[in-house]
Amino acid sequence: MAYKIDQSAESIQDFFGILDYLTETLFSSAAANHFSNELETCYTRLRDNPLIYPLCRDEVLAAKGLRLAPVMRYLVFYTVDGAAEIVQIHRIFYGARNYIDLI
Repeated sequence: MAYKIDQSAESIQDFFGILDYLTETLFSSAAANHFSNELETCYTRLRDNPLIYPLCRDEVLAAKGLRLAPVMRYLVFYTVDGAAEIVQIHRIFYGARNYIDLI
């Protein structure tokens, strides 16, 4: 059975912020479409195999069960509730950003 993807309000805000940046700052609707498609591909993988991506390297984040999925130059932070079969998407950040304090 496929897991359900549950997105936090912050991850939805992150997603739209990325799309806004790609379209309004970089003037690239193609990049925004590509990112959106790649993110959906990631979510499909997570539905089928939520443990496909590793725990975060940071010990504090790993202790919270946070996993890290790369999507282009962005990082998707999520946890897995195996009993409820839910993948909780917490945040989506640009890869170069210092994200530890934001989760």
